[in-house]
Amino acid sequence: MAKLICYGFAVLVVFSGPTVSAQDATLKECRQLKDKIENYDRLRGEGGSGAQMDAWKRTRRELEKRFRNGGCRYYRWELR
Repeated sequence: MAKLICYGFAVLVVFSGPTVSAQDATLKECRQLKDKIENYDRLRGEGGSGAQMDAWKRTRRELEKRFRNGGCRYYRWELR
C-alpha cells in the first residue's frame, strides 16, 4: 500500500511539471499585436478587392488569436 501511495505521488509530481503563466506575452509584444490588429481594421475600412479583404480578415483573426492566447488581456489597461 505504501508503494502505491509513493508511486501515485511520483506520478502527480511528474505530471504537474512546471506551470506556465497565462501571461506569456510581454507588454511590448501585446502592444505590437494590438497595433497590427488596428492596422488591419484600418485597411479593411478603406476597402479593397474581395480577395484582399478576405486575406486581411484572416490575418486579423490570426493576430487576435495570438493576442488572446498570449494573455494580453492582462495588459488591457496599459494598452488603452
